[in-house]
Amino acid sequence: MTAQLGPQAMNDSTTDEALLRYRSVSAPAILSIVVGIFSILTVFGWVFWIIPLLALVLGWRALKSIEAAPEEYTGAGLAYSGIATALVLWLLGFGIHHYKQKYSVPSGYKVVTFDDLQPASKNVIIPPLAFDLEPTDKDRNKRIYIEGYIYPGRRTIGIKEFVLIPTLGHCQFCRRDLASTEMISVKFTGDLTTNYTTSLVRVGGKFHVDRQQATNPFGGLPYKLETDYFQD
Repeated sequence: MTAQLGPQAMNDSTTDEALLRYRSVSAPAILSIVVGIFSILTVFGWVFWIIPLLALVLGWRALKSIEAAPEEYTGAGLAYSGIATALVLWLLGFGIHHYKQKYSVPSGYKVVTFDDLQPASKNVIIPPLAFDLEPTDKDRNKRIYIEGYIYPGRRTIGIKEFVLIPTLGHCQFCRRDLASTEMISVKFTGDLTTNYTTSLVRVGGKFHVDRQQATNPFGGLPYKLETDYFQD
């Protein structure tokens, strides 16, 4: 037996279908997901941070308009997707931007490691590369960038000068048999200061070789660094 709807029921059903059929998708909801996708640009440059913010505003406006007139607008799913996409890409862009600021090499600095500064044989105290890193008349702005650890000294706060060494083990066990080429005398320029830390530090500046100290394989400090960049 087939049930048949009465005229009133059919009219109500037709009316409900018409309402569902003719609800328009909220324009801000569509724009929210589109702009949210374009928020990927924050990964390539933090100057685009305004894009995810715009997607969030559009998504919020879409939800408000749908809530105020549910019989006229639809698209809440698009709005939520736009908001979620914008938030994820904003956080990703911020994370990459923060990482670059903290860990990337600043422009104009040559990356150097302590291994680069070690002699290849016992007959040579200072490797030729070390001399090549010094500023010259042709390139007075030559700078290096190197990572290491602060050797513990008497002063722990407001430090203007310290010795940079290659590993934390030297600090923890206070090894005294460090070769002269395993230490760099760091001196801040300008108003730069730091506090003692056991964390890895990143320094940059003008590198110099003290020829007189270079003749002393242990105890001397032939490597000097006039530091204008510091990050811990």
